[in-house]
Amino acid sequence: MRISLETLFRSRTGLSLGLALCSLPPAIGYPAARWIGRRLSARKHDPSVCAVRSNQWVVHSGNISAAELDKLVADTFQSTAISLYEFWHYLRDPQALINMVDFDPGFIACFERARQDKTGLLLVVPHISNFDLIGRTTVLIGYPLHVLSYPNPSGMYQGQNQLRELPGLTVTPMSIEALRLASDTLRSGGTVLTGIDRPLPNPDGKYMPRFFGKPASMPVFHVRLALKHKLPLYMVGGVRKPDGRYFVWASEPVEMIPHPDLVQETVQNAEAALEVAEDFIRKAKEQWAMFYPVWPEAMDKMPS
Repeated sequence: MRISLETLFRSRTGLSLGLALCSLPPAIGYPAARWIGRRLSARKHDPSVCAVRSNQWVVHSGNISAAELDKLVADTFQSTAISLYEFWHYLRDPQALINMVDFDPGFIACFERARQDKTGLLLVVPHISNFDLIGRTTVLIGYPLHVLSYPNPSGMYQGQNQLRELPGLTVTPMSIEALRLASDTLRSGGTVLTGIDRPLPNPDGKYMPRFFGKPASMPVFHVRLALKHKLPLYMVGGVRKPDGRYFVWASEPVEMIPHPDLVQETVQNAEAALEVAEDFIRKAKEQWAMFYPVWPEAMDKMPS
């Protein structure tokens, strides 16, 4: 019986395979990563492949052919395989990581402005490009991060969180206690970063902000944190350039607008942030590494 990609990625076996791949030298590692990405993307009925197809179908407003979707899915899996290879291969080589990333002055400026004003900094990020490598490099150049990660990690995700740790980089799976710690970080003038585009597993339908024009079960706790601490959100992101290096930037501040109705307040501010995330994803659609269906209703509508 063929194991699903999601099951593999959630397991310690997946982590072990990834670490074995990362030991290969670049001359072998990069072609191996591309080959693995192509092979995985060819499993058309796998839930992760179907999720990428449906997500990209929505991003393209349904105006994309089956062949174009196949190519985009293959590119996405190859991009992600390369990202994982690079993150693990250069994990213990700080200078190599620093040499791979170019930071836009606006990215550095939002950190320095928060330091000067002695305020907390709340960053949100879509799962685009090599976000793990970029986050690690941000810490290495002197900007500590408190990362709120996906709740209840197991298998590969738990192992990845352990690998992410280094002085100045704290990774806390989402929970009530994690939100309290994040608040403490912001009060002390620190930086909190979290993903914005992974759908919630058990949506209650209360908060369904529009994302690429369609309601989606997106996390909204970053909005509540921002409103609580009277802080704007900054969207950060990066893309892999044709030369293999990464370029990283930050958005202008996304100001939170209060509203007397809690649900409307939350949704309108979540949509303001997601609108910026849409622009980031459109810059490099094939680098959007979202392997869960953001819009489950789209799964049956895309071309086969």
